[in-house]
Amino acid sequence: PGLKEVVSLVTINKSFKVKEEAFEGDIDRFFSIPENHNELLRKAEAYRQVKYKTTVNKLPNGEWLAEHPELPGCRIHGKTPEEAKSRLEEVKISWIYAALAEGCRIPKPSDVLLLAETN
Repeated sequence: PGLKEVVSLVTINKSFKVKEEAFEGDIDRFFSIPENHNELLRKAEAYRQVKYKTTVNKLPNGEWLAEHPELPGCRIHGKTPEEAKSRLEEVKISWIYAALAEGCRIPKPSDVLLLAETN
């Protein structure tokens, strides 16, 4: 009685904070969703048709890394080049959502779309 519960928060970025205890259990119920989540989601989804340059490179472990160089950090791996490229679309939408939540400007895609696969 009379004691306040102290909650330790871990900041993932400015928009998402996670209670430290979440790392030991069900993490989904600990996320703090931005108040304008639906608007951010709608805006991010609008970028689904926007095509960014994609590069695909083989990793030393045999997997493939697909990325959009114009969106720093927007990358994902897959067992095949096709799997990596198909998974990249959802990562792009998540990247754009997070950037919008942070108030960042979304880079415009370059005029030339290149797909490079290297071994």
